[in-house]
Amino acid sequence: MLERRYLSIDGLRWSFLEQGKPSPDHPTLVMLHGLMGCAQTFAPLMESLGPNLHIVALDLPGSGRSERRSDIDPSLLVTAEQVARVLDALGIVRPVVLGHSHGGAVALSLAARYRDRVRSLMLLAPAHPYFEEGDPLIRFYLSLPGRLFAYTLPWYPQWLQLLGLRRMAGKYSSDTTEQLQPYRENLRIPGTIYHLLRLLKSWKKDFTGLHKALRKPLATPSLIVWGDYDRAVPLQSAPALRERLLHSELVVLRGIGHRPAEETPAAVAHLLQEWLIRDTAAQSIRYSPKLSSSHRRSAALIPSSLEAGD
Repeated sequence: MLERRYLSIDGLRWSFLEQGKPSPDHPTLVMLHGLMGCAQTFAPLMESLGPNLHIVALDLPGSGRSERRSDIDPSLLVTAEQVARVLDALGIVRPVVLGHSHGGAVALSLAARYRDRVRSLMLLAPAHPYFEEGDPLIRFYLSLPGRLFAYTLPWYPQWLQLLGLRRMAGKYSSDTTEQLQPYRENLRIPGTIYHLLRLLKSWKKDFTGLHKALRKPLATPSLIVWGDYDRAVPLQSAPALRERLLHSELVVLRGIGHRPAEETPAAVAHLLQEWLIRDTAAQSIRYSPKLSSSHRRSAALIPSSLEAGD
């Protein structure tokens, strides 16, 4: 059963969704959402994973039902440090950390900052230091017209917001007003847009810092799931990221865009369950050097339109 919980650390209120109970035999799965999202955007994936896995989906500061404050530092490094403190407070030891988009960058920063704290990573279309296609959009949002657009966006008609969400999806995806709702509600909470704009202002500095942190390649086992219709973080940037990950696999979902957990939650759940089974059986996932730099075929249970690239 999915439950909403709250936690206070140094006076800052965190909100998170929890499903299942901790088990000594299986790692906890910690989920970190994307830039305009919140923990609720993971609800379809959590439902597909079922109740037996212990899952904690965080509302990062400034998002969802977590607190918004003008003194919150939105930088990657500080956010990763805050996530580590939440894990300590919840007693979560060496979790599997799933990060989507900007949440993927937070997950990478967490693993790079605390190299013995993360059991493995699952990165869904992760933002990372090795692509520049998002720079023009960031410059727009930091301009005066862009800031005005950002502050009015939450109040646009639902059909127009749905078009924007649809642009983040692939050709095999069809977004609904139900999928839009967590984004719409999140952006309408006072303080959200202010926090997002501050986050974008520090974006370049943050990713320069992550680039430096990844000069020492990350040994954390990593499963990377990417849609080949991703317009936000292009699939073509994956090889540059994987050069900094010593043990990684890449699964490409054909016809899927930037939000794989929402567009095809059953397929992503299957990949994650397979990953966790291998992890539990092997105690710690390990690869040969040859496999660590390869793509792999997706499991037969995934629809034929969704398969790994070669």
